[in-house]
Amino acid sequence: MKRIKYKKQLVILSIVIILCLISIIIFKPYYKSKDRVRKIKNFNESKENIKPLGWLRVQGTNIDFPIMYYYDVEDVGDPTYDLGWSFDNNRKLANRTVILSHNMRNVSSKPLIGDKEHARFEQLMGYIYYDFVKENKYIQYTIDGKNYLFKIYGVSLQKEKDIDLENLDKDELEDYIKYTKEQSYFKFDINVNKNDKLITLITCTRFFGNNDYSFVVDARKVRKTELIKNYKVTENDSYNKIKKMLEGDDKNE
Repeated sequence: MKRIKYKKQLVILSIVIILCLISIIIFKPYYKSKDRVRKIKNFNESKENIKPLGWLRVQGTNIDFPIMYYYDVEDVGDPTYDLGWSFDNNRKLANRTVILSHNMRNVSSKPLIGDKEHARFEQLMGYIYYDFVKENKYIQYTIDGKNYLFKIYGVSLQKEKDIDLENLDKDELEDYIKYTKEQSYFKFDINVNKNDKLITLITCTRFFGNNDYSFVVDARKVRKTELIKNYKVTENDSYNKIKKMLEGDDKNE
């Protein structure tokens, strides 16, 4: 009887351990937010003594730097410090936050991934690769004393003349979401609607051999009821041409 009782206890203990491990796997954040409020408070740009609008982090990259209001910075092209900028002087989370930064050395049709020498938005180009996108889908933006996480839902190359850099109202937001999903090389398994807060990251590239295009990554804010977990992404048909170019099989736009 004691042996049977001991076996039952062992089985129960094993089940409890398994359930605990499952719960850890399920509820462990896929990407952890890191507080950047203090960095904003402590940041003191050596040349201009200005306060950042916010602070940006991008999963899988070394992008972890302040975001300035463009017209507060005398020379955003100064390579001695890393930053991004916005043309909107909004210090609270807007319907759509647009952030730009330079890509000076990773502009070819075969962008490098994770080069430690890369700065500004140069590592953002890693998102042109499907394997990279599968493992890196979160953006953090800290503003107004809060750290917000965003889920990427669109990755595209867009003609500069077609890119809207402004904040949008909700009706405009609906059209923008539809457009960016159509433009995206990947289909992300998440819902996005006009009630979501969006963030758009933009940098320059010569992927098609000229500078008429920009690289664009779109994301929407994580909702209160959502877990921070990985989610499915698949290639759209439009990505076939990009893959050929990445492999060196197609040099034509």
